[in-house]
Amino acid sequence: MKEKELLEYLIRILLERLNDLYDEAVGFDQFVFGERTAYVECLEIIQEHIDAEKYGLSFNIEGRYPV
Repeated sequence: MKEKELLEYLIRILLERLNDLYDEAVGFDQFVFGERTAYVECLEIIQEHIDAEKYGLSFNIEGRYPV
């Protein structure tokens, strides 16, 4: 897997997991809070080091996924 493909895959997986965790059916506890926080932090780190628009991350991540 090439670097660009790996980065796209990682971003897609993190966003999918976050969307799943913000689903109303998911209960909220400290573990879920920790997962949300970790995924948001990972995406924010990635966002700071890439062309965010090119990879679909040109939005306020914590605004969309508040922790």
